[in-house]
Amino acid sequence: MFTLRLALGFNPALPVQDIVKIAVKAEEAGYESIWMHESLFQRDIVSYLSLILNSTKKIKAASGIINTYTRHPVVAATTFGTLSELSNGRAIMGLGLGSFPTIPKIGQRIFPVKDSQPVKRVSEYVELVRALWSGNNVNFKGKFFQAENLQLGFKIQSPIPIYVAGLSTELLELAGKVGDGALLSPALATVETTRKMSSAVKVGEASANRKVDKASYLMASLDSNADKAREAMKGFYFFLFQLAEVIKPQTLESYGVTEEQLAPMKAAWKKGDVAGAKANVPNVAVEALTLTGTKETVQRRLEEYLSTGVDLPIVMPIGNVDYAISTLAPT
Repeated sequence: MFTLRLALGFNPALPVQDIVKIAVKAEEAGYESIWMHESLFQRDIVSYLSLILNSTKKIKAASGIINTYTRHPVVAATTFGTLSELSNGRAIMGLGLGSFPTIPKIGQRIFPVKDSQPVKRVSEYVELVRALWSGNNVNFKGKFFQAENLQLGFKIQSPIPIYVAGLSTELLELAGKVGDGALLSPALATVETTRKMSSAVKVGEASANRKVDKASYLMASLDSNADKAREAMKGFYFFLFQLAEVIKPQTLESYGVTEEQLAPMKAAWKKGDVAGAKANVPNVAVEALTLTGTKETVQRRLEEYLSTGVDLPIVMPIGNVDYAISTLAPT
């Protein structure tokens, strides 16, 4: 039984009402917050956040993340101002550059970064949102975002935390400099990778003489039968997508996983053969990147991630979801 801070995170794949029911249970179980990924092709996360906040009394609801290509900061400022008003200050804005595999599908380029300038884009976003929340008349002219003679028509009653997500050292340092919090992981990361991300945030903190909350998504599959937990993780589409298209092969080399070992899984994924991809996932890749197994195994692994400087684990349960939520419940 844990007594530390814990949050839950989800992709916008389940029906909204299912997530709302989970949020109600999570509040009763003592979880601090619910975080929702944004997607270009799934359900709208603001709808999730609104219903979660309207159906609960204490638990916080957060975007994890909205991206800076699809929501203008003025729209984001009014949206989260409204969510905060609705919930008496329980809304959290998590934001980041955007999903680099999917943003190009809407005609936007992230690479090369010398042209897209992700640090400047995210920095401008945070600055403009906060300027609007201040209640002052705003004139802002940046490289990516502008606002002329603009003022919110309602007052922000409670401070709204902004968590900045990043995979690069530069964005993580920015999170330490300007964020209220930092998001260290999109869901899959080894302990070593998480430690490096935490260290990058600390560099930003030191440069600005401040401290921020460090949150990290941790994909989890729990079951009294460890094999069932592992099979559920191997078959989860987001795990397969991340392992096939996002995770760098060298990340797993210290665990004995080579690029050659991952090749059959990636080939099957590329062909749309989900079953084939699942069948070719090395067990050690699951163990290196996720919290998977029995309660005791997951508790031990969670402590390893906490040792890297993570303040708020955002557990992303898959497979036996109800069992995972109740087993890890903080209260």
